[in-house]
Amino acid sequence: ICAFDVSPAVPAGFSRCFFAEALKHEVLLRPIGNTVYWMPPYILSDEEIGLLGEHTLAVLQQCATAGQR
Repeated sequence: ICAFDVSPAVPAGFSRCFFAEALKHEVLLRPIGNTVYWMPPYILSDEEIGLLGEHTLAVLQQCATAGQR
């Protein structure tokens, strides 16, 4: 398991936005409050780990800017 906190503050509804946007990117992530959890299988290739990171960053940017609108 790998987890990280989004700080200093997250917009209202961040967890719901993050979960929904992650599914659109075909990534199943578990946000709770301002903490995002990765629980990938042990058999990921280096390429798959890179994609997980790229998709997570894209979702994070999408949800962070959604709260600023």
